[in-house]
Amino acid sequence: MKNIEKYRNAFMDALELEEDEVSEDLALGETSEWDSLGHMILISTMEDVFDVSLDSEWMTEFDSYQSGMQLLNRLGVDFVNE
Repeated sequence: MKNIEKYRNAFMDALELEEDEVSEDLALGETSEWDSLGHMILISTMEDVFDVSLDSEWMTEFDSYQSGMQLLNRLGVDFVNE
């Protein structure tokens, strides 16, 4: 499975979203599922799926679909050349 598929699936699993609810425009607080508890579940899921560790500063940076991809890219997760 490609990293982008793992990423989308992590959103669906952690936030209990349907596939059509996950888009590049998704952001923290814009859906009832991505609240503070959902955010912690999403962070934990991302750490497990991509075998990374996010410190507290980076957790606050992860506030949108796009920012999460950028953050994971800084941690070595490649979404382009996979």
